[in-house]
Amino acid sequence: MYMETLRLSAKQYLIAITVGIACFLPPFIGEATNIALPNMLNGLGYTMGPDYWGLYGWILTVYLLTSTIFLIPAARLADKFSKKWFFCIGVLLLGIGSLGVGMSTSGEMVLMMRAIEGIGNALMFGTAIALLASAVKIELRGTAIGIAMTGVFMGQLAGPLLAGALTDVFGWSMVYLILCPVALLSFFLALPFIPRDQPTDKGPYDWIGAVLFMIGMALSLYGFSKQPNAEAFGILIVGIILLIAFFFYEKRNANPLIPINLILHNRGFTFNNSANLLYYVAIYAMGSLVSLYMTNVWGITDALPRALIVTTQGLILVLFTIVAGRFYDHLLPRWLLASGVLLTIAGIAGAFLMGAASAEPVWLTGAILSASIAAFGIGSLILTAIDRLIKNAPPKYATTTGLLIISIGMIVLLTCGTETAIWSMIAVQALFGVGIAIFVTPNSTAIMNSVTRQEFGMASGTLSTTRMLGMAISIGIVSILKNIFLAGASDNYSASFLQMLDGTIIAALIVLVLAMILSWTAGSVKNA
Repeated sequence: MYMETLRLSAKQYLIAITVGIACFLPPFIGEATNIALPNMLNGLGYTMGPDYWGLYGWILTVYLLTSTIFLIPAARLADKFSKKWFFCIGVLLLGIGSLGVGMSTSGEMVLMMRAIEGIGNALMFGTAIALLASAVKIELRGTAIGIAMTGVFMGQLAGPLLAGALTDVFGWSMVYLILCPVALLSFFLALPFIPRDQPTDKGPYDWIGAVLFMIGMALSLYGFSKQPNAEAFGILIVGIILLIAFFFYEKRNANPLIPINLILHNRGFTFNNSANLLYYVAIYAMGSLVSLYMTNVWGITDALPRALIVTTQGLILVLFTIVAGRFYDHLLPRWLLASGVLLTIAGIAGAFLMGAASAEPVWLTGAILSASIAAFGIGSLILTAIDRLIKNAPPKYATTTGLLIISIGMIVLLTCGTETAIWSMIAVQALFGVGIAIFVTPNSTAIMNSVTRQEFGMASGTLSTTRMLGMAISIGIVSILKNIFLAGASDNYSASFLQMLDGTIIAALIVLVLAMILSWTAGSVKNA
């Protein structure tokens, strides 16, 4: 009875909502860029060719690169001073960087502003979950993180949809300019509502470790993204050597940047973070690839129809993430099973009534709503069944199931060819949405619950770093495959692109299998 009446307080809801608004910004930036980038490059005067593809890759990479190399050092520095103020500065930098991108008149200016966005993302995301975990009891941490993750997935939902509409009506610049008031809203809410935190790290800051990590990570990611290339391979090797040196230095350090002993001896922390890394390696690049696929293979050149199809995933994530958080806390309502059955039937019936597939916005809107309703119902049935059949089900049941559903979506995507198959792509996005929602919140909560309160800052930074590193590796893999399959492919672009896409999907499926193994064997110990 006690568990059924457990609730977040009004102040805790405000904290979770404030963090959720901030967490809205990075995924919006990522998803919107996937849609707006072709228009941006054309608007800046770039035409299809080496310079076009070079800038295309760097606009995506520089944001991920700066985010990844600054996350852990910034999170640990926040432990010494104030996680709240690092969070606030990060939100402001995200707003400033987005304003700068929207006002850019050259590719070089876009890259500089994207780097500022990346640093802001590192400061904000490196502290966000730690602030939230500190403010909420362990029994409600999954619910609170679920609210914050809803902000993430609302960004994924709004990103392509608004980017498509704004790009077609006002131009690509407006996609970034509208983020400034959102960043300011989160900043001004954070000042009064997020409680002032005390430093949790009293030891000396590990400057040597920070330098080794940042240089090693930067060289490794840069060298990896340029493969196959002999000079870039040398840069990659130097970066890996520096990261190995960083590992052994941290192992002997009394106050390390990353507590190596925790990684070596805390299976839940290490395996869940590793599964998180592999999940992002598998899934992140699919957003830009699907957009390119629909544009260049299916010939859907208007931004809005492409954005609507991709919106299926974001809509499901927004609707379903809080349910996944309540599953982790074993607070699923009793009526969810019956409503899941009704929603599944209603969604499938709606899909049948839609008739022949079309790229028209009105038809796409109805199809997306039908698919989202059915997906919400199916996801509810899956989580309720797990919760009813397995008493106090540990997070591995949800995380592994989520990864399995994502894998099924990959297989469906693998069957798509040159013939336009809109229902298949909507099904892919629906499967991705359900799988991601079931995986992400329990995985993030399990990571935070596997460490002590004093380790929250480090754990939040590590969680965000694995996320950004996975994204960077995902984009790097696509860059390598692009160099292999698309070099000189101007005469038969569609066939070469499909070969690259199929290779990416097969690699993603292998990675997801490894992630499932790690997630299942991670353990489920909770700490206060």
